[in-house]
Amino acid sequence: MGLAKVLGSFLTNQRGNFALILGIMAPALFGIVGLAVDYSIFLSQRSQMQEAADLAALAAIREASVNGWSDATANAAVENFVSSALSDGKYTSADYRATAELDREEKRIRVSVAQDGHGYFLMGLYLQHPQIEVISEASLASATNICVLATETQGGGAIELAKKSAIVANNCSVIANSTDPKAIDVDFGSGIRAQSICTSGGWNGTSNSFSPIPIVDCPQVDDPLKDRNPPAVGKCNFKNIKIKFAAVLVPGTYCGGISISGNAVVTMLPGVYVIKDGDLELTDNSTLIGVNVGFYVTGTTAKIRFDNSSNVSLTAPKKGPLAGILVFEDRNSPTDRIFEISSKDARKLVGTIYLPKGILRVRGQSRFADLSDWTAIIAREILVEQGPEIRLNSNYASSDIPVPEGIAGKTGHAYLTR
Repeated sequence: MGLAKVLGSFLTNQRGNFALILGIMAPALFGIVGLAVDYSIFLSQRSQMQEAADLAALAAIREASVNGWSDATANAAVENFVSSALSDGKYTSADYRATAELDREEKRIRVSVAQDGHGYFLMGLYLQHPQIEVISEASLASATNICVLATETQGGGAIELAKKSAIVANNCSVIANSTDPKAIDVDFGSGIRAQSICTSGGWNGTSNSFSPIPIVDCPQVDDPLKDRNPPAVGKCNFKNIKIKFAAVLVPGTYCGGISISGNAVVTMLPGVYVIKDGDLELTDNSTLIGVNVGFYVTGTTAKIRFDNSSNVSLTAPKKGPLAGILVFEDRNSPTDRIFEISSKDARKLVGTIYLPKGILRVRGQSRFADLSDWTAIIAREILVEQGPEIRLNSNYASSDIPVPEGIAGKTGHAYLTR
């Protein structure tokens, strides 16, 4: 059989055609598959490296804030963190280099993580050196005083402002620990102004509603009063107290609560008032005055309600179990009880309002704390609605009421800037 005849027979055979085509296309097919695998590995590596760089930058800046801004210390912290984070990865054949650059004036750290030496199938022929490089920057917000801390860690509206309401925090911070995208939720026409605004999640509202714009993804701030022991709860000294005329009250355990109404003007003598199994209630045009007084609210039904026609002027104790604390909610209380302070005149509230399980609601055309040297709010959630302005000061040196540890000059917050 001649050569021409053999070749013609091969070309007319379908199986021969397929084999020929496959032989011609095989290198291209293998190349496409190899590039797809390479690219998948590349993306996985870059994502893993970026996460390691972000966490290393945050870890390094916190280390710097505690142990000083040393290049050697920062680089050691970054190298150790990145090495540990990437050593357990799916692809460990590569070499990694991690470096840190410090900006002491701006309190910023720039972390670079580079990869080389990974055995890619084809991309290794085209990738430059380093094969992958990611960069992360972290900054340290100035250490500030805490004026508002919402301790709720999940859910939107941990701090919520609605219907032309405002929070003004002078020389202090407003902080939300919730990781929800709307952890701070501010309605149109409402606003927050503070030295810094920080949220572990995100914020909702217009940029004009905030000054400055909130910092997002902030580390959660520990409750500064979590280790504070509550006062002792003794036997009932008074039961179901209802007052409609002028009166003077003495410290003790008030079972069934205290109700003040009418035009009554009630003066509280200095000390601790335990409100048990009932409300501390202020209605009508009544007035409550107390110098160096603190309230411990305990029992499944106990809470505080000051309505919008009432007047209140209170300063916290100078010493004792409630030193620096105006209101202390029992940590064993049911979650989400509402404590309402909507008095038309609540301009003097010197001390800390501490509601670890409760919601502080301020509403109506009330004037809140603006004549106080300092006021701090630590609550699970804070709701401000229908027009009030909460104005919180931090003039600690002007007051003889002690500031609880952790509220004044809390450590600055580390956050990612790139």
